[in-house]
Amino acid sequence: MIDLHFHCLPGLDDGPANWDEAVALCRRAAEEGTTKLVATPHVLRNGWGNEDTGRRDELILKLNTLLGGSPAILAGCEYFFSSDAVELVEKGSAGPLTHLNRTRYLLLEFGPGPVPRSAAMAFHELALLGVVPVIAHPERCLLFAREPGRLALLVARGAVVQVTAGSLLGDFGEGPRVACEEFFRIGLLHLIASDAHSLARRPPRLRAAREWVKRKWGSEVERGLFEENPRALLRSEPLPWSPSE
Repeated sequence: MIDLHFHCLPGLDDGPANWDEAVALCRRAAEEGTTKLVATPHVLRNGWGNEDTGRRDELILKLNTLLGGSPAILAGCEYFFSSDAVELVEKGSAGPLTHLNRTRYLLLEFGPGPVPRSAAMAFHELALLGVVPVIAHPERCLLFAREPGRLALLVARGAVVQVTAGSLLGDFGEGPRVACEEFFRIGLLHLIASDAHSLARRPPRLRAAREWVKRKWGSEVERGLFEENPRALLRSEPLPWSPSE
């Protein structure tokens, strides 16, 4: 499996505090069958600036060395959406954002409450720049959970949706679990990732989520969410599978 949303770089955010924790977290993911992880430290959120992409790359290199390549750690970030999103993207490698595996896909998140009105226009402009926003865990955003049509508007502007494995399994409560199922029902679910942070609080649970999806939604959906779409994303290709198909 490929995990596209994983907090494994030590000391940068609310993920692992040190190298021992980082290595243990990644090895647990490997034990579950994950072969590639995209390191997605929070960027520009709640005091976690993490704007130095060179420093992040250094940590990825060291973590890959410690792990011996299993699983492989790839570059990325989780950007907290702001009104200057287009400007930050236009800075390219000189800015703080790292697209997932340096493809055209950019993982971004919204807060749990209101979504900025500027998001729809920004997503349109990002599409014109060839960037595909990957909306992280919208099932944990009250607005999207209550009004999935608001999420659909952003998908119509080019975004794709990533839900958290733990949300499907009920780890975040009934609301996010039901929202995930509703997103799938109306064709708004494209990717599943662990959003792992630590073994104690937020362990990787992709294998359990994959089993859940296969049991509830079938093998074709399972392959689309856990194999076909993640593999295409890492190649910067259009996602081949859609829940509306």
